[in-house]
Amino acid sequence: MSVALLISVVLAAAAPAADAPADLAAAIQKATTAYNAQDLKYYEANLSADAVYVADDGMTFAGKQRVVGLFTRLFARTPPPQLAVSDVVPTAKGDVAWVRYKWTLSGGAKARSGVGATVFAREAGEWRIVLIQNTPDGHATPHGH
Repeated sequence: MSVALLISVVLAAAAPAADAPADLAAAIQKATTAYNAQDLKYYEANLSADAVYVADDGMTFAGKQRVVGLFTRLFARTPPPQLAVSDVVPTAKGDVAWVRYKWTLSGGAKARSGVGATVFAREAGEWRIVLIQNTPDGHATPHGH
């Protein structure tokens, strides 16, 4: 193997994949599909151990087990919540990436929409969710104070 080829292989292995944004958009779609199917195994496999979930009301759940516990309670509701995402914009910088998107939650009495951001870190070559942050629509709207 030539030195130039060896250097190219090493650099390619160290650099983030060129298709990282497409991978991240697909990851958001998989997470949405898992949410709608109440698939806790997906979240157990894809959340980082130190994952944090910030709900649209500001409630914060730190640690994988607390986030999975929250999803366990949410998924037990009747009818179960359904999530739709749109306007997905992924960005990657090395082993850290984030995706911003609009979301709509339906099912049950608390239908609402907002914007979200999910932060990923590459762990053992795989993207893991480290933060999910939700902000409801109208959050920045003046309240007549």
